[in-house]
Amino acid sequence: MTRFIMLTLLMSNLFSQTQVVLEEVMFMDAPYVGEIKTTTQKFASKDFFRQESSLKVDRFIIRMAMGGNKKYGTILDGNSESRIVYDAEENKYAFESFDLIRDNDGKPTLKGMEENMNFGGGSNRRDNNEEETSDDNDKDDESEEDVENSIERTITDETKVIAGLKAKKVITSIKSSERTVLFEEWFTTDTLLIKFALDKEQELIESYGGTKTNMPRSFSESMLSQSGQAYDSVEGRLLKYSMQMKNEDNKGFKMEWELKKIEEIPFNSNDFEVTKKYKKVEKLD
Repeated sequence: MTRFIMLTLLMSNLFSQTQVVLEEVMFMDAPYVGEIKTTTQKFASKDFFRQESSLKVDRFIIRMAMGGNKKYGTILDGNSESRIVYDAEENKYAFESFDLIRDNDGKPTLKGMEENMNFGGGSNRRDNNEEETSDDNDKDDESEEDVENSIERTITDETKVIAGLKAKKVITSIKSSERTVLFEEWFTTDTLLIKFALDKEQELIESYGGTKTNMPRSFSESMLSQSGQAYDSVEGRLLKYSMQMKNEDNKGFKMEWELKKIEEIPFNSNDFEVTKKYKKVEKLD
């Protein structure tokens, strides 16, 4: 127990002088929508967290419907207890205090990346009841289909280095009479830096009464759990995945995500400040 406490104090002191920087890329290719690429950078240190995402849409019509390519960011400052959201394309930013958010039941009043970019799984701030209801409906809709599902899952011995971390490959195939879903996922047990970045963001959000929903630890395991299927789980954190979904006409949807970089570097306060050329506004459009 004493050793654990000393290790915790050591790590706390270490990260107070450094910061963790990571970059992840998500790619989606869907019928009618085309290709969409999201690149996200995250910076985490003792009292700060920053996330900046850029969205690039290939098809002109879809890009215009989504409001064009975008680059948004959010900064959480635990020292001043403030939340800043900014638009790097328009060079604008808006500010709100943690106290203001606490008075609003832990819900930020300013739109951040999730709301403005409206990409992926939607807002991370869904009500728990809504999520449970949605999951229940999904299970009801898929109950008859699950009986016919054919599942193959292989935890391979294949490994490779992704973003400097050793990862193991897992392949999962879920087939039904209507579609086939193929997952390829890579997991690492070297999770110290990843955990620090995730925990710091969650800690700051919870400090103003908010709730953060993280990306599923494994998309294949999430789908298998919802379907009630038994499966062998894998330790660690996800570093890379690809998902391909095809229907009986061989048309489908593809999504890929990968942690491209993660490193610990000396603390740089500039990484947690908005650029001086940005104009302060009441709220972002």
